[in-house]
Amino acid sequence: MVDVVDHSSIIEEEERRAGRSSTGKISVGKASLVLLTLLVLPALIRPQRLDKLAFDEQTLAEINAVRPDYVFIGNSMLESRIDPKVLAERLGERCCFILWTGGAESAWMHQALKNIALAADHTPKTVFMFFRDTYLTQPTYRATDRYWWKIERLSHRDEPELTRAMAQSRTWQEELEYRLTQVYPIEKARDRVAGFVSWVASEIVTPGRVPLGGQAGQKYDALFDLDKLRSVEADDTAFGEEDLSEFDFAGHVNSSLLPSMVNLAKQHGVTLVFVRVQRRPTASGPPPQRPELKTYIAHLREYVLAHGAQFYDFTGDPALTLDHYNDGDHISAAWRPQSTELFLERLSGAFK
Repeated sequence: MVDVVDHSSIIEEEERRAGRSSTGKISVGKASLVLLTLLVLPALIRPQRLDKLAFDEQTLAEINAVRPDYVFIGNSMLESRIDPKVLAERLGERCCFILWTGGAESAWMHQALKNIALAADHTPKTVFMFFRDTYLTQPTYRATDRYWWKIERLSHRDEPELTRAMAQSRTWQEELEYRLTQVYPIEKARDRVAGFVSWVASEIVTPGRVPLGGQAGQKYDALFDLDKLRSVEADDTAFGEEDLSEFDFAGHVNSSLLPSMVNLAKQHGVTLVFVRVQRRPTASGPPPQRPELKTYIAHLREYVLAHGAQFYDFTGDPALTLDHYNDGDHISAAWRPQSTELFLERLSGAFK
């Protein structure tokens, strides 16, 4: 055995070898070349077809097959509150069509209204738009990354109102994020994987119903979307708590998509009903509301009614107690049928 203490030159030689085999200093030119390669290559190999995701013809075909008189649009707040089976029992098997996706907010809702509900062969009598608090005048909220790809799926290439609202409402940080994801479509690649998972899941349930690369459709995408691998959508009640500007209805309404929503419904002769869902209540009663929010909702209600639409607010409804909620603002699955009955009772006038 070699005594490394007496033969310290062995250690020194190993250290020299390690130094020679390591990277050492990199010139500025080499570092710049590496950085440029990392930044430019992904953009160069970007497939052209990722410029714009294809329009979701499958959902349009499904609503055309149903020919509903009543269409419901929203996110998981809608999905957790309205049971399609109860609607069918009370209003008829082909009465209704539910358009929802996890995490959707006003930009997706606008596109669903414009390009699905109002573009259908059969014009519905009434469209119900489920929303929370100030999100109807926050078009850029949940309109980046994977949320934007969902919006794209319900959009055509020429969408002047959507383009206008985004241009007027995006902060410079949101605009930068949007531009970067256009150049480096990593999220779109991930979305294709999610679509493949949805297709595989639909094949297990009904083999051959959807071709590979096609959309699994409303029923199966809702059931097998990757978002659904989580128990429910995370609660976001803290959104905007520190920024009082979101409560400035007059300052946001004209740059939002709300005017377009009410105008589209009016042009098609469709009754538009905005339904505000109740946030998670407390053990002793309704959820607390700051004064600024109450003022905002009053202005929102006034605007909606003045433009020929209808407005209903479930906030403070004595039938909606804490034991009916799951987590966040979602209604529990066990109480969903009763929640639907409550909806039909409270808004009975909209079904005449």
